[in-house]
Amino acid sequence: MTGNEGSGNRGGRDPKRGGSGKQASGQGGKGSGGPGGAKRAARERLATQREQQARADRRRRQTNIGLMVVVALVAVGIVAYAALQSNSSSGPSTAALPPLVHEQSGGAVFGDGPVNVDMWIDFQCPICKQYEATYGQMLQQKVKSGDVTLTVHPLSFLDDNLSNSSSKLAANAFACATEAGSDKALEFALAVYKAQPPEQDGQEAWNTDKLISIGNDVGLQGDQWTSCVQDGTYDDWVKQVEASEQDKGVTGTPTVFVDGQQLQPADDLQAAIESASGN
Repeated sequence: MTGNEGSGNRGGRDPKRGGSGKQASGQGGKGSGGPGGAKRAARERLATQREQQARADRRRRQTNIGLMVVVALVAVGIVAYAALQSNSSSGPSTAALPPLVHEQSGGAVFGDGPVNVDMWIDFQCPICKQYEATYGQMLQQKVKSGDVTLTVHPLSFLDDNLSNSSSKLAANAFACATEAGSDKALEFALAVYKAQPPEQDGQEAWNTDKLISIGNDVGLQGDQWTSCVQDGTYDDWVKQVEASEQDKGVTGTPTVFVDGQQLQPADDLQAAIESASGN
């Protein structure tokens, strides 16, 4: 899977919802001409868009801080009351895990190559869409060739920003797609990004019927696929992934790590992978 995000004043939360990729290694053309120049210009545009979105998201969060404090205080009271009313412990999470997920709140794992690429994405994130368009097919190929182990963590924070539930629905559908194997799940992720509409407050980017149809187009068929998407089979796992981002130091999408090192917005992902592999 892969990530990308673009225009609009929403998409990748903070510097956090910033970007990833490794500095293009200057191959192909000098100055701004040639393929090399085009790649550098594209990375610079992505970096600028990420910074603009980060500033917009910071302003949005600051206006909501007062309300969040009040809500937190109320929540503390509710939790305290619930603790008094029950003697049982909550116990370990029992969220259903998708087939390619190895642990609670973990991402979906594709391949078993020596270079580890961890991606944190939101399917409604415009910059993630651009990132996916730039690096998606390359990542799929490196997973297939055994060069990369790719771990995808689908987040859903943009549901709050855009007052909808589309990120959660898409993340659950992505988890459902893993039931059909690595190739289908990655193809589905690419197809969802291609179908991503412009951000609009209060409007769903897609519903379950649309996600089922996108899956059909990449070969995901049958009652099991349909019911998994409609029933929100992996909704609890999606919530766990969302809750885990702060512990991992993730503050925006797309956020990408290569062998544990977080990439910066202007970095070139392919170059980072090749460097990590010793090429």
